[in-house]
Amino acid sequence: MNSLIKAGAVGLFALAAAPIFALSGSGDSAPGTLDTVAPTPGVASPPVSAQETPIVITFSGATDGDGVGLASVELWVRTDTAPWSFSGLSDTEPAGSFSFTPAGDPGEIDDDYYFTLVAEDAVGNRSTEPAGLVGDGDGATTLDTASNVADWMELDQ
Repeated sequence: MNSLIKAGAVGLFALAAAPIFALSGSGDSAPGTLDTVAPTPGVASPPVSAQETPIVITFSGATDGDGVGLASVELWVRTDTAPWSFSGLSDTEPAGSFSFTPAGDPGEIDDDYYFTLVAEDAVGNRSTEPAGLVGDGDGATTLDTASNVADWMELDQ
C-alpha cells in the first residue's frame, strides 16, 4: 500500500510541475502549444481613380488565425517606381477604412498607387509583408490631381 501511495504522489507532483499554457487565449490551441499562425490581413479596396487627396481605401476580412486577437491591420503602399512601404496608417478592427495622403506637393503627386494590407495578432505573428517592386497588391488607384471635373465638363461641350 505504501508503494501505491508513493506512486500516486509522484504522479501528482509530475502533473503539477508540467508546463501547461496556451497563448491563443480562446482555447483553440492545445495546452502546451504556442500560437504560431499568422493572421489573415483581409483585402484593401481603393477607388480605381482619384483626383484629390486623401484617397479613401476601405478594407475588410482581417482575421486572427488562432483567436488571440487582432493587434493591427496596416496599410502598405507603393508606386510604379518605388518599393512597398508601410504608410503609417493602421487600425485594430477587422474592417474599416484608411485615408491615405501621398507625400509631396498636392499638384505634383500624380501617379499610380498600389495598396495591400499586413496584419499582426496579439502575440506578434504577422502576415507576409510585401517587398520590393513585386506585385500590384489588392488594388490600385490612379491619382491625377492635374485633372478636375471642370476640365472634363468643358471637353463635353
